[in-house]
Amino acid sequence: MNQSLKSLVTLGLAGIFCAGCAEVITYSKDSRTAGIEMYNRQAYADAAGAFRNATRQNPRDYRSYYFLGASNEQLGQFQQAIAAYRTAYQVIDTTNEGKNDPDMRFRTLNGLASAIAKSDTRDIELNALEQRAKTRSFTDDHYVLAKVYALRGDADMAILCFDKVLTISPQNFHYAREAGLYYESIGQRDKAIPVLRRAYSLNNTDVQVDAALRRLGVVPGPALNDEDKLAKPLIPKGPIPTPKLPGSGVSSGEVAPVVRD
Repeated sequence: MNQSLKSLVTLGLAGIFCAGCAEVITYSKDSRTAGIEMYNRQAYADAAGAFRNATRQNPRDYRSYYFLGASNEQLGQFQQAIAAYRTAYQVIDTTNEGKNDPDMRFRTLNGLASAIAKSDTRDIELNALEQRAKTRSFTDDHYVLAKVYALRGDADMAILCFDKVLTISPQNFHYAREAGLYYESIGQRDKAIPVLRRAYSLNNTDVQVDAALRRLGVVPGPALNDEDKLAKPLIPKGPIPTPKLPGSGVSSGEVAPVVRD
């Protein structure tokens, strides 16, 4: 087989492969769409079946894994929900779409925390999370811990974990929003305001942050943005430079150095 023919065969096979991939992804999306419709009708068992079918067709369909977790959670099958949420979290970074979907990542973490908090094995799950959090400064572990403790009503541990999250990732909007909203919900006004202000400076379009600030008596607006996001004044910062006096080598705003022998 000559080189030209080999190239044509290779291109043909690649085209068939890509077409097959596109077809699989389309079927997966169709199953997911059907599952969401069932989920919204509260037909959670049927929805779970549709989402399982979607993940079989496309093992990197992180959204279907998330919705499978949500369906199992509604059915009270918390271990299955934990497994599905974890898989969603594990595969979300395997696609470019997932890497650029921070909202779904945090929905997945929230779902995982919710399922853990409700499960009979929550103490085992918590211990495992705590051990991982001790051995690595990985914010998502601390975040899930914070959410589980918050859902279980352990405010002291939730605050401790949220504080750790904010220390590790101070510029993450989702962490700041969740921590600030939690602090506000338990009456920790002095902790809530600066964190919510930070969240607002990172994203001033979030309605929950806006509403929480207003409840705390803080009016959202440009003044809450980080200093580097505010419009710069025409006059530079600091004192205005003064011209040097003729022949002195010293400006009118400077003090002449003292010369000692």
